[in-house]
Amino acid sequence: MSSEQSIVIRAASVRDLKAIWEIEEASYAAPWPKETFFMDIAFNGDAKYFVALLDKHIVGFIGGWFTDGKLHIVNVATDPASRGLGVATQLVLFVLDLARDLKIDSAFLEVRRSNTGAQKLYESLGFSVTGLKPMYYPDNMEDGLVMTKELGRAHPGD
Repeated sequence: MSSEQSIVIRAASVRDLKAIWEIEEASYAAPWPKETFFMDIAFNGDAKYFVALLDKHIVGFIGGWFTDGKLHIVNVATDPASRGLGVATQLVLFVLDLARDLKIDSAFLEVRRSNTGAQKLYESLGFSVTGLKPMYYPDNMEDGLVMTKELGRAHPGD
């Protein structure tokens, strides 16, 4: 990424669904159905989705459910052509900062046992493996690792 290019993150809307789903489909062997994204973005009051833009094009997205004092990161994906630019890192850091501002205590996510690249990313951001969900992924019955990060307070004295 050149110094002229910067990633902009903004809230996702239903107008972004086509780009989100195209990235989802390019990123995962068993992508979520389009309807799942629509229902989350349009109707789930606990869900917040964000898109990352590079040169005004959507190059990644993240979705999270903010409930019961926890952030559950449910989906993160980057367009294959934009991988290696730090898009996923910036998206995760963005939602973690938002969670802290909302006084959320912890964040967690599930990741495939075989997805060591994503595990390394999450570990670099302070997540650690805290659990196992056997046969979590229905497409191939792969185990899911639960990774958690304690967030603490956004600002001392809050």
